[in-house]
Amino acid sequence: MSVLCRIIQFSRASLMSGSSAFQKLQLGDQLICSLHSPQLRQHRENVLEYLAEVINKNSSRAHIQVDPLSCASSGMFVNLSAVMLRLCEPFLDANLTKRDKIDPKYVFYSNRLELRGLTALHASSEEVTEWINKDNMGNPDGSRHNGDGENRLLQSQEATSSGNSVNLNPSNEKAKYSFICECFFMTARVLNLGLLKAFSDFKHLVQDISRSEETLSTLKNMQGQSSSPQLEMDIARLEKEIELYSQEKLCYEAQILRDGTLIQSALSFYRLMVVWLVRLVGGFKMPLPLTCPTEFASMPEHFVEDAMELLIFASRIPKALDGVLLDDFMNFIIMFMASPEYIRNPYLRAKMVEVLNCWMPRRSGSSVTSTLFEGHQLSLEYLVRNLLKLYVDIEFTGSHTQFYDKFNIRHNIAELLEYLWQVPSHQNAWKQIAREEEKGVYLNFLNFLINDSIYLLDESLNKILELKELEAEMANTVEWERRPAQERQERTRLFHSQENIIRIDMKLANEDVSMLAFTTEQITAPFLLPEMVERVASMLNYFLLQLVGPQRKSLSLKDPEKYEFRPKQLLKQIVYIYVHLAKGDTENIFPAAISKDGRSYNEQLFSAAADVLRRIGEDWRVIQEFIELGAKAKVAASEAMDTEAVLGDIPDEFLDPIQYTLMKDPVILPSSRITVDRPVIQRHLLSDNSDPFNRSHLTADMLIPDNELKGRIQEFIRSQELKKRGEDLSMQSSKATIQTTTSEMLID
Repeated sequence: MSVLCRIIQFSRASLMSGSSAFQKLQLGDQLICSLHSPQLRQHRENVLEYLAEVINKNSSRAHIQVDPLSCASSGMFVNLSAVMLRLCEPFLDANLTKRDKIDPKYVFYSNRLELRGLTALHASSEEVTEWINKDNMGNPDGSRHNGDGENRLLQSQEATSSGNSVNLNPSNEKAKYSFICECFFMTARVLNLGLLKAFSDFKHLVQDISRSEETLSTLKNMQGQSSSPQLEMDIARLEKEIELYSQEKLCYEAQILRDGTLIQSALSFYRLMVVWLVRLVGGFKMPLPLTCPTEFASMPEHFVEDAMELLIFASRIPKALDGVLLDDFMNFIIMFMASPEYIRNPYLRAKMVEVLNCWMPRRSGSSVTSTLFEGHQLSLEYLVRNLLKLYVDIEFTGSHTQFYDKFNIRHNIAELLEYLWQVPSHQNAWKQIAREEEKGVYLNFLNFLINDSIYLLDESLNKILELKELEAEMANTVEWERRPAQERQERTRLFHSQENIIRIDMKLANEDVSMLAFTTEQITAPFLLPEMVERVASMLNYFLLQLVGPQRKSLSLKDPEKYEFRPKQLLKQIVYIYVHLAKGDTENIFPAAISKDGRSYNEQLFSAAADVLRRIGEDWRVIQEFIELGAKAKVAASEAMDTEAVLGDIPDEFLDPIQYTLMKDPVILPSSRITVDRPVIQRHLLSDNSDPFNRSHLTADMLIPDNELKGRIQEFIRSQELKKRGEDLSMQSSKATIQTTTSEMLID
C-alpha cells in the first residue's frame, strides 16, 4: 500500500465514528514506520508535496472568517493535526535529542511551504529580505551547508509585500532538508490551521453563547414589564440560536476537549518548539543578548502564539497538564514576556501573562504549578521584575483600542503580583527592585498604577450616579409606562450595560488600591520622591472626598456587593496607604503635599473618615495615626499660607509655566528652551517622553539645570523673608512704643 493511501485511510478512519481506537492506532503506526523508513524516499517526497499543497491551499483558514467553499473543514484539519503529531512522535522524546535536525533557514529557503508572508516575531519583511541578500552575498555559488552536511540550493521566492523580488536560488533547484525538519515546520502550520484554529473557534462560540444568553435574559426582563410582538419574536429567535450554538459546542467538546492524547501530543510538540526557539538566542539564560538574532526575529509569530494558546486552553481542562514538563515553557515566558526587542507584539507578550495566571496554584488547583513560581530559579530572579516592566510597556500597544486593552492585561498582571507578594522570596525580590529602580521602571510602574486607580474609581463613581438616575426613571412606573416601547427597551439595555461597566471598573479599581495598600506597608521611598509625592497625596485626597465627603450619600446602592462596590473596605485601604506613607516619611514632606492639593483637601475629611473607621471597628492605633497625620497636614496648610503671604507677588519668571507655582529646581528643556520646575517635568515624563511645548523627544537626563535662575529665586525668597522680618520687627517696635506711651500717660 502506498504511503499516500495510508494517509488517506488514516484520515478516513479518524473521521469515521465507527472506527475503533485500535484500528486508528494500527494505521498510524504503519504510517509512521513507512514515512520514517529510508527505503521509501520517493514515497516520502510525494507525501510531503501533498501535505505542503494542502497547507498552502488552506492558508486562509488562519483568518477569523473562513470561506467553507474554498477551504477544508475544521474536522479535516483537526484530524490532519493528529496525523502530523503522530509523524513527529519519533523526535518528541523527553530529551528532544533530534532538535539539531531542525534548520531555521527552512523559513527563508523552503520551496514547499509559503512561510515568508507570515507575520514574524520581530523582523519586518524588508529586514528579512535585507538579511537574506547579505547572506547570499557571502555564498556566491548560492549554496548553503546544513546541520546534516548536505548542500542546500537557495530557492527563488517573493521577497517583500511591496513586490520587490530577490533570487534566492540561482540554480533554481529544490533545497534539501531532513525529513524531521520538514515534519516540524509542516506540523506547526497544520496545528495553526487545524487544532489551534478549532480552539479559537470554540472560544468565540462560547463567547457568542454567553452574549446571547445575556441578551435573552435582558429581553425576558423587559417581557415582564411590557410585552410586544417584536419582543416575542426576538426571544424566540435567540432561544433557537442558543440551541444551535449549544449543539455545535457539544461537537467541539467531543472532538477536542475529550481527546487528552491529542492535547498531550500537541503540548509535547510545542515544548520542542520553545526549546528550539530558545536555542536561536543562546539557550535558557538571562539576561538576553542586547541584539536579537535575525533568525529568531524572523520566525513566524504564530509559532509562539499557538504555544501560548494551547497552554491556556489545556490549563482550563482538568488533568490536561498532568505529566507535562512545564519548566521549559516557564523559562520561555519569563525570558520573553518583557522583551519587546525580541517579540514585538505586546498582545502576544500579554498572552504569556495569561498563561501564568492560569498556573497560579489557587486557580490551577495543582501543587505542580506552585513549584514553577516558588522553586524555579529563573522565576525567583526575574518574574517580578519582568511583570513590572510589562505593566509599564503595555501602556502603549499601538492599537486603536490600547486604552481599554491595558486594563484587562494589567488585571492579569495585578492578580499575579498579589500572589507573588505573599511568597517571601518574591516579596524580597520586589523590595530589591524598588530600591534599585527607584527612579526607573518602578517609578513608571507606580505612575501608571496611580493613573489607572484614579481613572477607574472616578469612572465607576460617575457611572453609579448615572445608574441611579436610570433606576429612578424606571421606578416611576406611571411615567415609565407612558414612554414608547422602543425607548424603554433602549433605556433598559443602557441600564444593564452600565451595571456591567461599573462591576468591571470597580473590580479593577479595588485591585489597584489593594496593591497600593499592601506594597506601601514595606515600600514607601518611591512614593515620597519630589516628582511623585504630590500626585499620590492628590489621589488619596480625591478618594477620601468621594468616600466621606458631601457626595457620599448619593453613592448608596441597594446591593453594592453586586457591583463590587465596598466603600468601607475601600476607605480602610485608603487610610492604610496614608498611614504607611506617613510612617516612611522621615523628612516630613507628606503632610505638606496633602495640604497643597487645592482640589480635594479639606481638614474635616480626616475627622469624618476617623468617625467611619470607629463605627466599623478599625484598630484604634491606625485611627490615631491617621488623625495625627491630618493634624500635621493642617499645620502644613497654615504654614503654606504664611509663606505665601511672606513671598507676596512672585515675578512670572520664577513661576513654573505648567503649574504656575514657585520653582525650586528650575531646568531648561533642550528643544523648546523653556524653563520649568524639575519635579513638574519629571512627573510629566513618567507618562510621556516628550517636551510638552513642542512634542520633541525628551528624557530626564536631557534636562539642563538653570543654576543662575535658581540662585535668583533663592535670593528672592531670602529678601522677602528679611523684608517680612523687618516689617515684623518694626511692627513690634511700634507696638512697644505705643504701650510705653500709654503706660506713661496712665502714670501721669
